[in-house]
Parts: sequence; structure tokens; C-alpha cells
Amino acid sequence: MVESVVETADLARWARLSRIRFFSLMLGRCCVVLAALLTLGLLFYWLTASTASIATGAQIPLEWLTRLGAGRRAAGFAISFAPLSCLILALMAARRCFGAFAVGNFFGPDAIKGLRNFALGLLASALLKPFSAAALSVLLSWDAPAGQHRLTFGFGSDTMLTLLAAGIIAVIAWVMTEASVLAEENAQFI
Repeated sequence: MVESVVETADLARWARLSRIRFFSLMLGRCCVVLAALLTLGLLFYWLTASTASIATGAQIPLEWLTRLGAGRRAAGFAISFAPLSCLILALMAARRCFGAFAVGNFFGPDAIKGLRNFALGLLASALLKPFSAAALSVLLSWDAPAGQHRLTFGFGSDTMLTLLAAGIIAVIAWVMTEASVLAEENAQFI
């Protein structure tokens, strides 16, 4: 009877570990795909978006963008890519964390470092986003009539939520570091 309870517990644990492995592998792959799609999507936008749609998105008159050529589109991409590059680095750190989870290394340095770097990447992306938007507003209002140039600096709820998520994840990584240290100390007593 005791043996069957132990076998049932072992099977349940094996099933949980298999699910963790599967979802970690899938999420790691999703991080790579998402990073590629975000980069390609941003590049596609700046290469193909009509001047009217860019003006509408920036909430500026279309006349201000009459000389929106390849150089300003490339500059717009570069400015927009700054916060996105931090997000991509965060996604790659998350992929490394999921890779560690997939092999059962839940509290090892790779998992903890990946989680911490994911939080730092999110934080950097969220902090850069308002400055990127401000730089874009200057770039897109470059040809505005005198006195109508814009410098728009916004800090919205999406940025605040991203900062909160980064903070939560950073604390979780910190707690995981402490749990790892405690586990090592306890292993020495046995």
C-alpha cells in the first residue's frame, strides 16, 4: 500500500515535470519567434506605411511629412528600435531561463540570471519608451511651421504596468537566488 502511494506520487511529479519541460520549451521558442516578428513588424511599418498613416499615428498634420524620405524613415526605425531592442534582449533572457527550466534546473544560476535579465530588459524597454516617443515627435515635426514643432513626452499606463511587471519579476529572481542559497546550505547539513 505504501509502495503504491509512493509510485503514484512519483508519477504525479513526473507528469508535472513533463508539463514544465514542454511549456518551457514552447515558451522559449515563442520568445524567439516574438522577437523576430516584432523586429520585422517594426521594419515593415517604417518601410511601407503610408505618410498619411504615419501622420495619423503621430497625431500631426499630413503636410508636416511631405518630405518624409528614406532617411527619416530609417531614423524613425532606429528611434523606435531602441526600446524594442531592450525588449528583444529581455525575450532572449527569458528564453535562456525557459531553457534552464526545460532541463529541470529550476533554481540554478542560468534560470535565475535569465529571469533577472528578463526583468532588467523589460525595465530598460519601459524606461526608454517615453524618450523614444519624444525623439519621434521631434523627428516627425521637423518640417512643421515655425512655432509648431513638437516634443511629446508621454508616460502611460502601459509603461507603468511594464515597470511594475519588471519589478515583480526582479523580486522573484531575487527570492529564487535566496532559495538557491538556502537549498545549498541545507544540502551541506545532510
